[in-house]
Amino acid sequence: MKNRSLGSSKAVNLEPGDIVSWKTWHVTLECDSFEEKEGLLVEILEETRLSNVVLIAKVLAFGGSEYEFIPLFSVQKSEKRN
Repeated sequence: MKNRSLGSSKAVNLEPGDIVSWKTWHVTLECDSFEEKEGLLVEILEETRLSNVVLIAKVLAFGGSEYEFIPLFSVQKSEKRN
């Protein structure tokens, strides 16, 4: 059996230009909450971490000005269209 990279099962359904969503912690002084973020998938990168190949999503989050790098297995195509 050939070893596949972590996140390769998600990569078959995603391509650059897709609108994606992921969940992340949002921490403020008042409270901590788990929120869903959305953005544009710019690129899928391949990195070696501790001798394992991991796919990383390079995403430009909506409302943000910098790229975010998220493990691809945490990202999914957004259901929203507007």
